[in-house]
Amino acid sequence: MKRQVPVATVVVNDTRLAQEPANPFSGSSLLPMLIVGIVLVLVGMIAAVMLS
Repeated sequence: MKRQVPVATVVVNDTRLAQEPANPFSGSSLLPMLIVGIVLVLVGMIAAVMLS
């Protein structure tokens, strides 16, 4: 006879996994952060040249 997992346990496990925050150091988020950082540096350099 098969042992059935209670439905409440499955729901709790799925909810816990769905609420875990994304890792900011994951590979998918590093590239956008790199691009934004480069753009901000370039904008800051242009602003510094124009103000000097």
